[in-house]
Parts: sequence; C-alpha cells; structure tokens
Amino acid sequence: MRLTYRQLEILHAVARHGTVTAAAETLGVSQPAVSMMLRESQAAIGFPLFGRRKGRLHPTAELSVILAEMDRVFQGVARIDRLIDGIRDMTVGSVVAAATPTLADHLLPRAVAAFRRSRPGIQVALQTMDNLGVIEAVVRERVDLGFVLTPLVAPDLQVVALDETELVCAVPTSHPLAGRDSVAVRDLPAWPLIGVGRGLPLGDLVEAAFAAEGLRRRIAIEVTQTSVALSLVRAGAGIAIVDPYGAMSGVPADLTLLRLHPRVSVGAAAIVQRGRALSRAARLLLATTRRVASMRNSL
Repeated sequence: MRLTYRQLEILHAVARHGTVTAAAETLGVSQPAVSMMLRESQAAIGFPLFGRRKGRLHPTAELSVILAEMDRVFQGVARIDRLIDGIRDMTVGSVVAAATPTLADHLLPRAVAAFRRSRPGIQVALQTMDNLGVIEAVVRERVDLGFVLTPLVAPDLQVVALDETELVCAVPTSHPLAGRDSVAVRDLPAWPLIGVGRGLPLGDLVEAAFAAEGLRRRIAIEVTQTSVALSLVRAGAGIAIVDPYGAMSGVPADLTLLRLHPRVSVGAAAIVQRGRALSRAARLLLATTRRVASMRNSL
C-alpha cells in the first residue's frame, strides 16, 4: 500500500506540531480522522513513525529521512499551485509567434506592446520569415500562431482575418506621378519597377494585376521585403507596388503612396494549426492584434 498525499500531509503536520490535536486544527480535520490516518500510515509503512516524549510526538529517525523528502514534495506542489494560478491569471507563460517582416515591423510591435501592457508576466517570442516560412512553422508547430499576408492557400490551417486593404504604388515625392491620387496599372511599365518575385503573395498579386491588363511585369530590381522596396524607392531607384502595412508608422516626407487602379486586395491574417487549441495567452495576443489592425488608418 502506498501513502496518499493526504496521509503525507498528516504525517508532516503531526511531526511539525507534535500533537494530533494541533495537526488536526492546522489541517481543518477532526482529531479522530488524524488518529485513524496515522494508524493506517503506520500499518502501510511497516516501521515506527513516532515516539512519545513528555506528552509530545517526535518523528523517529526513519521518519525524519522521509520528512526531508516530504519537504521537497510539498515545495514542488506549492510551485505547481503557483504556476496554475499564474497560468489561470495569465501572469506567467509565453507565446511564440512568427510573422512576415512587414507585419513584424509595423503591425505586431503595436499589438505586442499593448499585449505586454496588459500581461507583463507573459513572454513573447516573435520570429520573422517569409509567408512560406511562417506557414511551415505553424504546420510543424514550432510556433503557437503566425501572421501572414493574404490571400493564401493553406487548407490545413485555420485562417483568421485581421485586416483587408489594397496594394499601393510607392513613388518618390519628386516623381512625375507624385501629384496624382491614383495610378493605373497600365501606366506603370514606363518606369523601372521594384518588386517582389513570384512565389510570394505580394509578387503573385502584382503579377496577376499586370496580366489582367494584358501586360508583362518586368522587374528592374527584385527584392523580398517591402521595407527594402520602399528604401529603394526613396533612393530614386524606381517605383514599387507594395502593401500599405509598411506605412503604418507614417509615410516619410520623401515618399508618396498612390492608390492603384484597378484595385488589388491584400490583407493580413493570423494562422493556426487546424484543430490545435491555443493557450489563453495566445488567444489574447490574437485578439489584441485584431484590435490593433482594426484601428489602422486607411489611406
């Protein structure tokens, strides 16, 4: 027969207080209940547990060895209790997320900052990679959730829309197009184009927009990140069709963003493994990101 956790508690309390009465009061049980459990524990263990001196119970040498281990057990249980409380109250824990560079640079910082203000005890790990990398990280469960640009095809994932907007054309303020409010796709081949290659959502969207106008997209400078494209535009290397998330923190004075005609939709979404239960902290980060995305100023 093995001792139960309750029996261990009673042995520990009796050894600490020296009397059955004091142990019973400490544990909130009756004296007969403590006496009965002591007898059952003695029978189960098979050697003496206490000796009596001057009207008090003192642990035997054998029980003293066990009591040292009991202390470690009770301390471990106390740590587990604190951890449970922390997880329930979201004062401890962690969330691991992956995001595309554009979203990691401009949408997620505000969301993570707001999340941390409400839950300072939760650690957030944010990894950056391209859309395909984010999808793979979520599928392989290396992260709790991912943040990507849409549209995307991912039948094995649950896609949670965060925001929908449209692609814009970025030009230097000194460019002939800078005085316009919008620009047609058919007008763009006249200038060097800075763009993302095919295989990434942004590149595929722009490729399709050109094809719809009967045009072939010719990339003068190929990049993989919106931030790099915008830096090249500001340097006067050409124009670029980009998502507007890179301008969430403000449009630089030497850069102009034009609406694109016809309109090309692009969005931001969170992705999670289908059927996977997110932690409460991960769900809160997702909800916070949705709220921050909803406050994004439209162009």
